[in-house]
Amino acid sequence: MPRPVLIAIDASPATSALLDLAQRYCRPGEHELHVLLAIDTTFAVHDHPMAYTEEEQQEYPAACEEQHLADQAVATAVRALRKAGFSSHGCMVAAEPVEAIVGKARALECELIIMGHRHLSRLGRLLDPSISAKVIDRVQVPVLVGAAG
Repeated sequence: MPRPVLIAIDASPATSALLDLAQRYCRPGEHELHVLLAIDTTFAVHDHPMAYTEEEQQEYPAACEEQHLADQAVATAVRALRKAGFSSHGCMVAAEPVEAIVGKARALECELIIMGHRHLSRLGRLLDPSISAKVIDRVQVPVLVGAAG
């Protein structure tokens, strides 16, 4: 049975580097790759991919666009991993990223988490603590961290 690996992405160009990293360290048939993208709850219109009503698009245009981009990023990542021969699944969740990543990794009983890391100054880390560092502190599985730009 394939062992689950969680790949936490955002909708940035760094996603392709994380997918490349996953393909370097994981093997089709041995690993099942799960792509997760967490968006801010203020930008969540629906809890799963579906068409937006005209009223939703008029009232929440930024949220509709953010969620659409997130859904699209997950779908693109899953397609790329499947094309590379992996069993792959994806989901977008409206939640705080650390909670979403830790919760999903535990629910799937992942053996590895792959995620990005932004290079912040010391002041930047004080003002906006690292998501990857918080995840590492809360899980009992290895976390492979790639540069996110």
